[in-house]
Amino acid sequence: MSCWEHLGLEPTEDQTLIRNAYRALLPGVHPERDPEGFQALRNAYEEALRQAREGVSAVSTPAAPPSASEAAIEAFVDLLQDPQRRFQPDAWHDYCRLLDRLPLEELDGVDTRLRGLLLSNGPLGHACVSILSERMAWAKRLMQLPFEEAEALDHFLQRIAEADPFDLTSLSAWPAHAQVETLWYTRTLNHLFDNRPLPELRGWCALHLCLPMPADPAYYPGLYRQCTLAGVALGEALAYYQARQAEAPDDLDNLYLLALQMQQHELDALDLWCRLWRELHLPEAAAWLLAWSAQHAPERLPLLILACDRSQQELGSQYALDDYHQGYAEPAQSPQTLARWQRAASTELPALARTFVAWQLGDSEWPFLAELLDAPETPLTLLYRQAWLLQRGDEADLEPLLCLPVGGHPLDAILAQGFAHHARQHLQWLRESATAKVLQQKLATPGSALPSTLQENTAARAQMLSWLRRLRHPAPETLQRLHHLLAPLPSWSLPATLKLQLGLQQTGRYLPPLPTEAGARWQLQRQTLWLAGLLEQPQRWLERLTERGSRLPTTTDHPADAVQTLWLDAHAHPRQWLDGLDERDPLQGLIAAELVSLEFILGSRRLPSVERIEACAQRHADELAGDPLGQMIVDALLYHDPDLRRELRELALQRLQGFTCPGLWFDAFREGLVKGQPEALAQSICKDNGLLFSTMQALFEAMRDVCQPSKPRVPASGLLRSLQQAKDSAVTPPAVRLAITLLLSRCERMMPRHAPNDWRAQWRFWQLGKRLNRLNFTVQTLALLGAGLPLSLLADKLSGDLALAVLGVTLLGLITCLLRRLHDMNRGVGTLLMLLTGSFFMPYISVVLFFWPGDPLPNRYGPPSGSRVQAEQGLQARLRQLNGFSGPTS
Repeated sequence: MSCWEHLGLEPTEDQTLIRNAYRALLPGVHPERDPEGFQALRNAYEEALRQAREGVSAVSTPAAPPSASEAAIEAFVDLLQDPQRRFQPDAWHDYCRLLDRLPLEELDGVDTRLRGLLLSNGPLGHACVSILSERMAWAKRLMQLPFEEAEALDHFLQRIAEADPFDLTSLSAWPAHAQVETLWYTRTLNHLFDNRPLPELRGWCALHLCLPMPADPAYYPGLYRQCTLAGVALGEALAYYQARQAEAPDDLDNLYLLALQMQQHELDALDLWCRLWRELHLPEAAAWLLAWSAQHAPERLPLLILACDRSQQELGSQYALDDYHQGYAEPAQSPQTLARWQRAASTELPALARTFVAWQLGDSEWPFLAELLDAPETPLTLLYRQAWLLQRGDEADLEPLLCLPVGGHPLDAILAQGFAHHARQHLQWLRESATAKVLQQKLATPGSALPSTLQENTAARAQMLSWLRRLRHPAPETLQRLHHLLAPLPSWSLPATLKLQLGLQQTGRYLPPLPTEAGARWQLQRQTLWLAGLLEQPQRWLERLTERGSRLPTTTDHPADAVQTLWLDAHAHPRQWLDGLDERDPLQGLIAAELVSLEFILGSRRLPSVERIEACAQRHADELAGDPLGQMIVDALLYHDPDLRRELRELALQRLQGFTCPGLWFDAFREGLVKGQPEALAQSICKDNGLLFSTMQALFEAMRDVCQPSKPRVPASGLLRSLQQAKDSAVTPPAVRLAITLLLSRCERMMPRHAPNDWRAQWRFWQLGKRLNRLNFTVQTLALLGAGLPLSLLADKLSGDLALAVLGVTLLGLITCLLRRLHDMNRGVGTLLMLLTGSFFMPYISVVLFFWPGDPLPNRYGPPSGSRVQAEQGLQARLRQLNGFSGPTS
C-alpha cells in the first residue's frame, strides 16, 4: 500500500492537504492501543511530505505559508512526535510561550484542536501535559463546554493529575518505540495495582515480555512494593528489603514487606511474622502464623487461635439485669475466631488439641479434660491447662497468666501475650459484672432470694451461670446460701462442679479450700475435676481415662480419694463397677444419681432408688410411650411410694389420672391403681397390649401387698422371684420392667435392716427373736434330745422332781428351737401354738421342719444365714442368684 493510499489522497504537492488527511486519520490509531498502525500512518505521512517537496518544479509558484494557528498545531504535532522533547518539561514551556504570541481569536481555535490531539494521543507525560493544561485553564472552562466535551476533558484532567510512574526525562535518549512500550507497561502495572484485584497484577507480571525498564532509581522501591504485595517473588526486591532491614531494624513497614518477599521465596519468615503480630497485631500475620502452625506445629494450633483472638467488645459497659445487652457483657470470641475454630476442626490434630477445638465449637469439655488429666506434665499440657483456666478459672487462677514466662518454642511469646490479654478481659468481667455483683450481694445477705430476672431464662441468668462455672471451693456457709438461692433453678442448668459441691454439702462433706500457690492449687482442682467428670458422665469418663488418669494422685481430705480407692479396689470394668454402686453410700449415691438411662436402671446389680427411677421415667418417657399400661403402673407406684418427694408424687398422680381409654374396664382399673389395689386385667386385654398375663397377675398381687394403706407388707419370696425373673426377661416390655424395678426397690427399702448373720448366732438359743436354719435346727434338736433323755433317766434315779426339771428344760429348749426355726420361715408365735397343738394329735409333725426350706430373703426376724457378702448384695442380686443367673437376659 502506497503512502497516498494509506492517507486516502491522490498524489499531490499540497502539503496542507497532506497534513489535514494525516490529522483526520490520527485519532483512529492510538499509540498505546495500536502502536504498529500509528507507526505505519506516521511513515506514510512523512513519505507523502517528502514526495510533495521533491515534486515541486523550480518554476512553480511557492506555496502560501501556513497561518499562525496552523503553525502552532504543526509545532505541537512535532513536539509530540519528537522522542527527545516530548517528555521534556522545558520543551512544553517553550511551546506555551509560542501560544502566548497567538492572537486571542486564533487561540480559541487552537484550543479545540489541541484538546483533540491530546485526547487521541498517548502515552504522554502527565507532568508535561499539566503544563499545557494550566496554560489553557481547561479545569476552569469545563462549565463553558458542551456536556460530551466537558465529560471527556474532565476524565482527561483526572488522569493527568496522577503522578508519572518515574522521571520520564530519563527516556529522552530512547527510541519512540521503547518509550511507548515502557511507559505503557509501567502505567498498566500501576492501574492494575490501584484498581484491580492483586491476582490480576500477579498474572500480568507472569507474562513473558522483553521490555526495557526505566533508569530512574527512585522508581524501583515502588515497583518492589507493588510486586511484593501482589505476591510476586523478585530477587532484587528481597535483596533491597534485606538491606533496608539491616539499616533500620525497627521499620515495621519494611519488616512486613520483607516477610512477604521471604514468604514468596519460600524462606523461613517465622520470626518476622511473630514480631509483626506482637507489635502490630497485623491480621495477615495471624493468618500466616496459623497456616504455619497447622503444618509445622498442629499441637499448638488451638492455643494460637485463642491467643490471636482480639474481640473488639466493650466490657466496661454496665447494663441493667433485664437488658438484652447483658449477653454482650462477658468476654466473647470474634466471628473470625469462630471461623478459625471451624477450619481447625477439619485439620488433623493430636487428641488433646482436637478435643479442645471441639469444646470451643460447643461440644462438651469433659473429653478435653479427660485428655488433660491423662496427659503427662509437659510445657504443652501446662499451656492447655492455662487456656482452660482462662475460661474456667477464678481470679487467683487468672492473675498468674498476666505475666507468663516465655518458653523455648517460637510461638510461645505470642501465646503468653495472648493469654495475658484474655486474662485481663476475664478479670475485668469477674470484678465488674453487674450480674456477679447482684449474686454476691445476695450471698452476703442471709435469707435473700434471687431476683426474678436471674431465675428466668434470660441473658442475665446465663451470665450468672457463667460466673458460677468458674472453679471455686466455696466455704460451707456460702454453699448453704447458694443451695437456697439456686433452688428455683433446674438442676440440669447448674455447672457440674457446683452440682458436685452442692451434692456433697447435702451429705455433710465439703471440698478442701484451694491454696494460692499455682501448683498446689491445680493438684486440688484436678481432683475436683476428676470427681465432677465422674458425676457428669460416669461411664464415658471412666472409659476415657487410662491407667494414669485413673490413678490420679489424691489427697485424703478430698472426696475424690475415697471414690478413687473404691474404683481401684474393684478392679472392674467401668460398667460393672457403676452397676454395683451402693446408693446408701453418700459418694456412690451422688455418682449413681446421674445413671438414669433405661440400660443402667434395668441392668444394675443393685436396685436403684425411687428418685433415680422417677428421673429415668421422665427422661425416657418417649421410649416408654409404647406401653401406656406399664406407664400407668409406674406412675401408680411412684404415687404410693412414701420415700418420693411430695411434689413428684403429685405429678405422678396427675399423669396417672390423665390416661384415658374407651374401654369399659379402664376407669375401674385406673381407680384401682390410684387406691393402690389394682384390679386384675383380663387375658385378652393383656394379650392386646403385649403383656404376659402371669406377669401382670404377679405384679398386681405384689402391689396390693406393698401399697396397702393400713399395713403394707413385703410380698412372699416366691412372688418376688417371679417378678425378678419377669424383670430380667427381654420379653417383658420396658415400662413393665421399670415398674417391677420400682416395686422391688420399695420392697428392699421395706425390709428391716439387720447385721449379717453368722454360725455363732445360730447357737444363741436365748435370742428368741432370731432365725435358725434347717441344718442348725436339726443338729440342735438332736443334741437336746440326745442329752436331755439320758440326763432325765439318770436324774430319775436320784429324784423324780429332778427328772421332771431336766425334761422341762429339754422341752423348753426344743420349743425355742421350733420358734426360731419358724422365724426362718417368716412365721411367728401363732404358728408355733398351732404346731404344738397339732403335736398332741400328730406327734411327729415337728419332723416336717427338718425338711421345710426357710425364707431365702431377709425378714423381720433377720437375714438368712450365709456369708457377709450375700447379706450385703441386696435384694435383686439375691433374687437373681435364687433364679439361677446373675444378670438380665436383655
